[in-house]
Amino acid sequence: MNVTTVTAAEAAARLTGHNDILILTHRRPDGDTLGSAHALCRLLRQKGLRAFLHRNEDVTPRLAPLLEGMTPPEGFKPGFIVAADIASEDLFLASCAPYRGKVDLCIDHHPSNTGYAREVLLDGQAAATGELIWALAGILGITPDRGAMHALYIAVATDTGCFCFSNTTPLSHRIAAACIEAGVDVHAVNREFFERKSRARFQIERRLFDTLCFYGGDRVAASVLDRDFADSVGASGDDLDNLSTLIMQLDGVECAILLQELPQRGEYKVSLRTQKPLNASGICAVFGGGGHARAAGCMVRGDAEQCRDMLAREAVRQMESPC
Repeated sequence: MNVTTVTAAEAAARLTGHNDILILTHRRPDGDTLGSAHALCRLLRQKGLRAFLHRNEDVTPRLAPLLEGMTPPEGFKPGFIVAADIASEDLFLASCAPYRGKVDLCIDHHPSNTGYAREVLLDGQAAATGELIWALAGILGITPDRGAMHALYIAVATDTGCFCFSNTTPLSHRIAAACIEAGVDVHAVNREFFERKSRARFQIERRLFDTLCFYGGDRVAASVLDRDFADSVGASGDDLDNLSTLIMQLDGVECAILLQELPQRGEYKVSLRTQKPLNASGICAVFGGGGHARAAGCMVRGDAEQCRDMLAREAVRQMESPC
């Protein structure tokens, strides 16, 4: 497939030149993929186009409202397929298998994007895909309604850690200000996504810190969360979100590694965060993953402790032998 990188203006022209648009989001969705997709869908509808979000079977209760009223009717056949915040087809939902090799436009901010779509609107410097959707709104000449602004705030706030991560840009803050001016209850969003915790979440966090292992002079910290424990405390997908960020809060830690066991026993989702200058994406790339310089991920299989030690050793190696 020939892949073409397009500008925001060209992407806007593609979107308005088609109808029956279907927007895909990635498996184990976060606020950016669903927030960006929701906002884009509303913008296109404001433009008079038929647009829908593919139903995400992995959605958690916290993010489920972003799908309400946005999924297609029975028998819908897309005329144009958009992927929002999906760096690779490996991140496709199982239900998106029919769309492999058929994505017309990918809108993304991951430098590790594999170029699987026919055309890609990519900005690796953007804090979130939501920033690209904001730019598209301006090019389309649309003032996003409050629902779109609410979704954009979720997209940008979650991917910047409520504007605390180093990827936060001036545009991140400008979008947040515009959302406040539009009447979005940002306090409620911040409470829901960054403050409120279930009892299961507290148990998960205690387990996380109790099982931490340290490497490289305590600069690398790694932990494994096994599926049996998560199930035993009744943890939901929301309870398991953004755990690696907690490890980075430890003084002296420059690299945090979390392995979360998936329903398939012995298979682990790895979330990795780093401080400058260590490149999280570079570490995960060794194991077939990728992402951003400060936050990245990959998948590993095997014995939990061996996988943990393998990842930590690679982090220490790159830390001590920077390219």
